This record gives sequence, C-alpha cells and structure tokens, in this order.
Amino acid sequence: MDTTNIDDQKRRIRKEIKLMKQDYSIKQLKEMSVPILKKLEELPEFEEAKTVMLYWSMSDEVFSHDFVCKWASKKKVILPCVKGQTLDLKVFKGTENLIEGENYGIPEPDGPVFMDEDEIDLILIPGVAFDKENNRMGRGKAYYDRLLQSLSAFKVGICFDFQVLDHVPIDEHDIKMNCIVY
Repeated sequence: MDTTNIDDQKRRIRKEIKLMKQDYSIKQLKEMSVPILKKLEELPEFEEAKTVMLYWSMSDEVFSHDFVCKWASKKKVILPCVKGQTLDLKVFKGTENLIEGENYGIPEPDGPVFMDEDEIDLILIPGVAFDKENNRMGRGKAYYDRLLQSLSAFKVGICFDFQVLDHVPIDEHDIKMNCIVY
C-alpha cells in the first residue's frame, strides 16, 4: 500500500474541509451544532450510557461546551486531555475546574486521571472528515486512534454535514466509528 498517496489525500481533504469551514462564522457553526447534538441525544446508545466521553470543542468543531455542561449533571462525563503523544482521560467537574491544555489551548479538566476505561459506555469523537462506511479522518496526530485501540465503548463520530464524504482515505491504524451523527 502506498502510504504517501494516502497522506497526500488526507492533507488535501484537511485543506478542503478547512476552507469549507471558513465559509461559516463561529455563530453559524454553533447554530448548526444544535440539531446535530439533538440527534446524538436521541441515540439509544447515548440515552442508556451512564459514562460518556465527550470533547471540549475547538472553534471549528461541532460546538460541545453547553452540551458537556448540560449532561455533566446527568451522566459521568469524561474529557480527553492531551499529554505528550497520548490522551489522558479526566472527569469533567464543571467549567470552574478547567485548565488550559498543553495542545491547541483546549481547556481540560484538572484532577486525577480517570482509570476505569471499561466504565465508558459511549465516546463522542470529532473529526475532520468521515465517510458513509463510518471511517474517520482526524487532524493527523492520531491521538484518538491510539486511545480508541484500548476502548471498547460505542464510538460516535460527530461533524457537520459537509464533512461527510463518499470516501476518506484510511490506513491500518485508523479506527472505524460505530455511527456518525451530523
């Protein structure tokens, strides 16, 4: 398999999606996020989940800040925290307990690492692009791919509709989603 070709394709797609996102204001992206998160809430896997791993969104992702705060009072919410080349998992205990993360400046929960990975019922995963076969393409750092290898939870990719393509290039370490919400 020619991995340089895959890397080139991924680079091209990342660039194209980034340009598409620039067509929308942050306000528009936030508004577009509302029905997407409503669909997520209606998934039986989400309704039944007691412990969920969500994410604290960057400005160009499906906006999750209010969603995280809303569900933290009803479920145990875990957020990923960048630690070197890996993601540590920590319990979200309110916005007052967030500190600036080491990468991208994404706020992360302060506190001990959450070790009961088997307790996680559902993981919500942002991505740059997804396809109809539930393949995910991230930002290229493979943080989620490394983390997901050891987690058996139901994996939900989340994105805006223009991020769902007919096909995204994948290689052997790319982890498939169980479903995609957009």
